[in-house]
Amino acid sequence: MRRSLQVAGILALVAVAVWLAAERPALEIRVEAGGHAFVKSRFSQSPLPETVYVRANGSHTVIRIVNRDSIRHQLGLFDAEPGATRDFIVAYPGTFGGFCSAHPLSKQLVYVIE
Repeated sequence: MRRSLQVAGILALVAVAVWLAAERPALEIRVEAGGHAFVKSRFSQSPLPETVYVRANGSHTVIRIVNRDSIRHQLGLFDAEPGATRDFIVAYPGTFGGFCSAHPLSKQLVYVIE
């Protein structure tokens, strides 16, 4: 009994370590049904602002778009087909902008990669 508890404890620690060390995108945007877009972080999500600040990860900054809507969405420089998840790599910091189908009033979305 004691040995099985030790093994279970070790497995739990390894699982937590793997979860914490797993590579995650610098930014994840989720588009829900109806075209509502959110910035997803580890523990929360907030509505997609018109200007998104992203911390660069050297020359391998990953921006992930998860489209759960039934239509294609354009999110500035990035797009995703219905039901698709796409990862985009930004090679260098800068300010990038473009048309955004999830911003019905301004139609603009700017990414500031620092």
